[in-house]
Amino acid sequence: MLMQIDGTFIFVVISFIIFLLIIKAVLLNPISKVIDERNSFYAKNSKMETESKEKSRALLQDKEKALKNSRKEASEIIKKVTQEAKEQSSVKIKQAKEQTALLADENKAKLDELSKQAKIEAKNELNSIVQSMVSRVLCEEVSVNLSDEKINQYLNI
Repeated sequence: MLMQIDGTFIFVVISFIIFLLIIKAVLLNPISKVIDERNSFYAKNSKMETESKEKSRALLQDKEKALKNSRKEASEIIKKVTQEAKEQSSVKIKQAKEQTALLADENKAKLDELSKQAKIEAKNELNSIVQSMVSRVLCEEVSVNLSDEKINQYLNI
């Protein structure tokens, strides 16, 4: 049995073609639109992802550069402050040494003056002791004046 081509066959073919056109219009076109939209959405998201990654890399590099610059500036500030502190301390040490030297000179001058006064008082005291001893030994008032050489010899000066 071979197939016979008659009016029914033509009707079935035409109705099948109409069915395909309807299916295409109702299902295939919207589905293809949805697929195209999904693909464009994925492409857009992929593009945004790469852009975001590039931006984040750029931000990380900027952050690292900023940190590096900050560290460099901080180390320069520390060096500067340290140098200033050293300079100030050396100036203060120099001033303290000068003041100490001045005080030492003043104290030495005072000590020299006090030593001179003490020597004069010691000479006078020694003179009066010797005069008093000689007067007691001789039992009469005698005026005795020792020479500076003798007094220095007795005082070990």
